[in-house]
Amino acid sequence: CHRWVGGLFLGNGGGGGGGASVPNSFPEVVELNVGGQVYFTRHSTLISIPHSLLWKMFSPKRDTANDLAKDSKGRFFIDRDGFLFRYILDYLRDRQVVLPDHFPERGRLKREAEYFQLPDLVKLLTPDEIKQTPALPSPALRCPAWSSGVPCVSRALADHQLRDWKGQHVSQEHLHILILKNKTK
Repeated sequence: CHRWVGGLFLGNGGGGGGGASVPNSFPEVVELNVGGQVYFTRHSTLISIPHSLLWKMFSPKRDTANDLAKDSKGRFFIDRDGFLFRYILDYLRDRQVVLPDHFPERGRLKREAEYFQLPDLVKLLTPDEIKQTPALPSPALRCPAWSSGVPCVSRALADHQLRDWKGQHVSQEHLHILILKNKTK
């Protein structure tokens, strides 16, 4: 009897009676077929993050080796994105992930990290919150000639504030300074 569980094709195993624990039924080097991509990695790498999906799958605490699907060459088969799995393995090895510049698959990789139950990797892949544009100095100066209540900033004050904002490493593109000139008659 075979069944799909969370994207994994599990076989009946044929062995492994009633929850008997086997010290380690996995080889030291594990061959994986992830979405058609073949990977070789150490068993210790796959179980390096406790409670992750790979830890649960390849944990030596229970005999799951016979329950995991295998391809025609005997490699453990995982029905996920084979290209992105390389980054999952990198993270398991180093607890960091280095992505190429302009990596367009970040959202998909985050989804893979969620699937493999790697919350710290999910956090690494989550974009930082968009920083708020710095507010004008408080209390904001109001131009008396303007009844709209639009903040009025003198050139000197704007230059001073710009220096303060630059000191806080706020990029030019996040600065929005409105310089209004007082109407003269």
